[in-house]
Amino acid sequence: MKAILMILFLPLGSLAQYKPQEKLTYKAKIVSDSATVKGYFVTYSDSTVTIVSGKIPNENSNIIIAVDHIKKLEVRNQPGTTILGAAVVSVLGFTVAAGLTKNLGDENNDGKTSFWELVYTAIEGTTSSNRRRRNTALIAGAAGGTAAMVIGLLVNKKLFLSFPINGRTKFYREKKSEITNYVRF
Repeated sequence: MKAILMILFLPLGSLAQYKPQEKLTYKAKIVSDSATVKGYFVTYSDSTVTIVSGKIPNENSNIIIAVDHIKKLEVRNQPGTTILGAAVVSVLGFTVAAGLTKNLGDENNDGKTSFWELVYTAIEGTTSSNRRRRNTALIAGAAGGTAAMVIGLLVNKKLFLSFPINGRTKFYREKKSEITNYVRF
């Protein structure tokens, strides 16, 4: 019996030990003296910057660029927003916007409007028998949901460095702390 259980759980044990390589989140665009290179930011040192062409790093896709050849360096943090995340933010924006269309008053008399009071107001507004109230809540909710979804999808941070013609290595050393603060591995 123990042998059968061991055989049954063996595949689960092997799956639990599998660790896929981590996907990269920092997109990079480097304009050098000879070409423009796009990829994902991997690492940097005192004299080089390394990017890879795919989301999962491997030795064959490394592109190493010397700092004294870089004209411009642009690094963007991918927000990692998924369709599910955008939908959740959209529903949240709808609820808040529809809930703010009419203040029903403070339900628990604490002087603050809580999220649950906004949810109650949004439900009351979108299901109201008053056609004007219902339309106002639905239109405001749709606008708030769309705005929240667009903001959630488009917001990302960007680091942009434009290197001078002379003294690129010195400029890089001065700006290296900005790269360190921006890129968090």
